Amino acid sequence: MIRVLGRDTVTIELQNPETVGSIMKANGLSDERYICIRGGQPLTSDEIISPDDDVQVLEIFSGGM
Repeated sequence: MIRVLGRDTVTIELQNPETVGSIMKANGLSDERYICIRGGQPLTSDEIISPDDDVQVLEIFSGGM
């Protein structure tokens, strides 16, 4: 299961293993605005996510004074 956390929370269920990059592209998520985390470790776009993996996709916020 993939949970996208940010302004909105969305759950994505996979049927087959896919790369992080293909999942991000298919769901309109920019790798400049989101980071994928599995087991506390960041994932690169070429890593494969299986349907039984627990992955969080965190929206990156920035701000300042």
